[in-house]
Amino acid sequence: MKQLYLDCQYGISGDMTLSALIDLGADLAYITGHLKSLPIDPFSMAVNRVNKRGISSNLLDLQFAEAELAAVGAQADTDHHHEHDHEHEEEGHSHQHAHSHHEHHHSHHHVHNHHHHHHDHEHRKASTILEMIETSDLPLRVKDRSRRVFEVIAEAEGKIHGMDPREVHFHEVGAMDSIIDIIGVCLALESLEIDRITASPVPTGHGKVKMAHGLYPIPAPATAEILRGVPLEDFHVRGELTTPTGAGFLKALADDYGYMPALAIDRIGYGAGRKDFEHPNVLRAILFEL
Repeated sequence: MKQLYLDCQYGISGDMTLSALIDLGADLAYITGHLKSLPIDPFSMAVNRVNKRGISSNLLDLQFAEAELAAVGAQADTDHHHEHDHEHEEEGHSHQHAHSHHEHHHSHHHVHNHHHHHHDHEHRKASTILEMIETSDLPLRVKDRSRRVFEVIAEAEGKIHGMDPREVHFHEVGAMDSIIDIIGVCLALESLEIDRITASPVPTGHGKVKMAHGLYPIPAPATAEILRGVPLEDFHVRGELTTPTGAGFLKALADDYGYMPALAIDRIGYGAGRKDFEHPNVLRAILFEL
């Protein structure tokens, strides 16, 4: 049995998790191959090596089609500051994500021969994303894990906005890059044949973050809601350390929290965020084989 320990003492986000798992040995071709079988926008994915305060880490490089960028560039300019934006500030997507910042309505489209390039809000609610996962050819455990992460975040967003979770139009999760992060992480877990996931307590950071509706405290409302029941780390840093997607992974997938298990370490991977702090802005993923 393989066990993954997410050492998120410095925080966790979607792409930090994905890049850490790729650094750990998850097959990038396996991940992108399955993602490109989904009805989502054309993209390319790579990882670059960066140095985060002395730690060599993977930084996710996600690129989208130029045609899509041109089509939505003007809209993106007006919608930069919403709940998806705050994740990218910390995550480290080194990509052209102008299109994915335009609210929640640009999510699951891709090169699936029948290009579903609609940008209507009704195509971006939670139920649509969940239906896409259920009707896909993804491995069963990938479907299950992906669904759980989306449902955790949808429930939190629904509670915050006073809506039925399945009707939530995601600001943050509905954007295509976050769909890639979430399903990509679950594919990476499958590539590594991970059976059990544990994690360290998680810090949130403090201060304020600008979102669609104004200036909000850190942790953002959805992040705080998701983290109910998750042990927090007493690490006071100004800025957002844990994002809704990162919190969603912990809430939906972690079996337990605590110190690193007293087992022999097999491999270690590092996933970088974009921000620079006085600490290394990295997520450490540690693999144990029982």
